[in-house]
Amino acid sequence: MIYLDNAATTKPVKDISRLYADYSESGWFNPSALYSPALSVEKEMESSRSVIKSVINAPDMIFTSCGTESANTVIFNGWRRKGKEKFHFITSSYEHPCVYEAFRHLEELGHDVTYVVPGKKGYIDEEDLVKEIRPDTALVAIMHVNNETGAINDITSLSRAVKKANPDTLFFSDGVQGFLHVPFDMKNSMVDYYSASAHKIHGLKGTGALFFRHDSPLREYIYGGGQERNLRSGTENTFGIFVFQKAVSDHLSRNEEISRHLSELKEKCVSSLMKIKGAYLISPERSSDHIINIAFEGVRGEVLLHLLEQNSIYISTGSACSSKKRTYRIHDSVGVPHNISECVIRISFSDENTLDEIDELCKVTELAVERFSRYSRR
Repeated sequence: MIYLDNAATTKPVKDISRLYADYSESGWFNPSALYSPALSVEKEMESSRSVIKSVINAPDMIFTSCGTESANTVIFNGWRRKGKEKFHFITSSYEHPCVYEAFRHLEELGHDVTYVVPGKKGYIDEEDLVKEIRPDTALVAIMHVNNETGAINDITSLSRAVKKANPDTLFFSDGVQGFLHVPFDMKNSMVDYYSASAHKIHGLKGTGALFFRHDSPLREYIYGGGQERNLRSGTENTFGIFVFQKAVSDHLSRNEEISRHLSELKEKCVSSLMKIKGAYLISPERSSDHIINIAFEGVRGEVLLHLLEQNSIYISTGSACSSKKRTYRIHDSVGVPHNISECVIRISFSDENTLDEIDELCKVTELAVERFSRYSRR
């Protein structure tokens, strides 16, 4: 099996069985209890929080269930209300559904939302963003790395420009595809909120993070015992948190090696696939090393996906969260023609992929495209 859909989810850390054995023996206590075994669990949980925060030099964070919860928490609870009933918001036209659909709901509630279009360059331009800022702009949300094209937005520069235009405007970035893949220093930016998801980096599904500044407004949104900084009550998913921390620590221990390896995988993959007739590269030059968005004109992406699947090679046609209701919103945003959009596939790597796997992918893809093209000409 060759698994190349790591932007959808990743295989959990290699020693997860041992981690669970240790957890089931001595780490299963409720961290809110007051006796010593529970206090040890709480201490380990706070240590995990510190390690995960350190990746982006974040002032503070809460654990959530996923990137979607983190994004929704900010969009509905992370901006200042000043007595008005309606506010202005800005996001991009190619955000992940957890952001885009949340802003669509704000529109339904009567708020005004501006959708900035990245265009053919693939990333959000500072001037295009700043000209949309208004005195009543409550929140700007621009993703760090696009989940389909891999395009990188310079959220440090964008957040500074937003604050210069309106110091009261809050800035959120969906960092689910950027976390651990693209360097980012939250304290060195003007980003107020940033999100991450454990299962994108060899953690487990059901664990996420919302990073924030101490002075950024967040209202309590799950009421109860006051866990997670009195914002998100409920007993924490401690095992998911411990695996999250392990995945982060494993990555940090060989960060340069992983970055170099992913770069090699991407370079080899792009150079080989672009030699195939009809290849159309969508990922811009400024994109993350773990995502390639490419199309082969005349071969529908879903068809190619299943042809590769017959050879135990697993890719995607785009975001797993959009697979059940396929649209061309993201590719429309970056100027891809519809006849190309329907042919798009997404290939996404992890550090566990090998150059030999890329050779096999490219060989099978070339044969599949040629086979389909011959069939189509009949």
